[in-house]
Amino acid sequence: MKLRASWARTAKWLITIAVGGVVATTGDHLHVVYGVLFYPHPAFLRQASWVLPLFAAATAAMLAGSELVRKALGGEVVATSVGDALLATGAFFVAYAFTAVAAELPSFVLVVLVVTWLGRARSMPRWVFAYALVSAVCGVGFEAGLSRIGGFAYVSPDWLGVPRWLPGLYLHAALAAARIRGLL
Repeated sequence: MKLRASWARTAKWLITIAVGGVVATTGDHLHVVYGVLFYPHPAFLRQASWVLPLFAAATAAMLAGSELVRKALGGEVVATSVGDALLATGAFFVAYAFTAVAAELPSFVLVVLVVTWLGRARSMPRWVFAYALVSAVCGVGFEAGLSRIGGFAYVSPDWLGVPRWLPGLYLHAALAAARIRGLL
């Protein structure tokens, strides 16, 4: 019985990581299509071959990171349902798509992302706020580094080699991760 429960838990994690990788890769593809970023060595649909595995790993890191921050701050698990997790994932994807279609208005995009995040984060436990800020710093740092070494490039970077709205997108990703982690 323990083995079956362990396998079920592992399967949930693997499916969640795969779905997260696909959702983020699809959002990234919108960035490519709308001319927000490009890959110097595209392999499939104008994206590099490592994009999907990177986003799957990022999903795993976001989920694990949310649990680390929650435990470090003594917070409660986010009460959630499959519907809540799907809505949070959908909201993240909408934010991602918004950054693709409105990227030429970076200040406006940043304000919209932060204001909508604040509205959504109000109903979350306090630790999620801290986790989202850590996610934004780490995510921007990782992307700035990856861009600096030539993995990809934003067409109109204006802050550390990335668009100024990027931290706002990570804030929304953190809300989705906290909701999803509540199911795992």
